[in-house]
Amino acid sequence: MSASVERIRGRILGLCLLAAVPSWLAGWPGTRGLVVGAAVVLASLWLFERLFLAAIVQGRRRLAIGLSFVKLAALLTLGWMAFSAPEFDIDPLGFAVGVTCLPVAALWEALATRD
Repeated sequence: MSASVERIRGRILGLCLLAAVPSWLAGWPGTRGLVVGAAVVLASLWLFERLFLAAIVQGRRRLAIGLSFVKLAALLTLGWMAFSAPEFDIDPLGFAVGVTCLPVAALWEALATRD
């Protein structure tokens, strides 16, 4: 079995749901940050997939470079919104938990698909 981006996405969503249960039991602290963090890593994973397809599979290096700048701008904007904009009021701890779901899901996929 080879590694799959779709399984990583599913594991990210599963881990975020698993992290939401203790948050729910504690009265929903940090849930908005958790959702925003998960959305950021899912968007990042999608953009990495597009970058790989454009640069490696299709050989369109200029498009890949352009997409990498779009990804950087989007992640910087989301980071600013998460931590600096008071009108969004996103909990940094929940955001960190949501973002951490990506490396955990990637490690889980790597361990599950190794020979």
